[in-house]
Amino acid sequence: DKHIEVIVRQMLKRVIIVEAGDSGFLAGELVERTHFESENRRVVAEGGQPASGRPELMGITKASLATESWLSAASFQ
Repeated sequence: DKHIEVIVRQMLKRVIIVEAGDSGFLAGELVERTHFESENRRVVAEGGQPASGRPELMGITKASLATESWLSAASFQ
């Protein structure tokens, strides 16, 4: 069960920006969920309009290769 949770979390780790609001994102940009949430917290704290986005379901191969960790991407190949 734990392995499936990790795989699904990795596949849903990215968010596609629908509306940028007052953030530094662009509409249609694909960003990591953690970056999206921290940027929205910063914008709201400054009194701005946060960005809106939707989760992007990536295939397991694409999700593994899109990671920032070179070791993870290399080991998947």
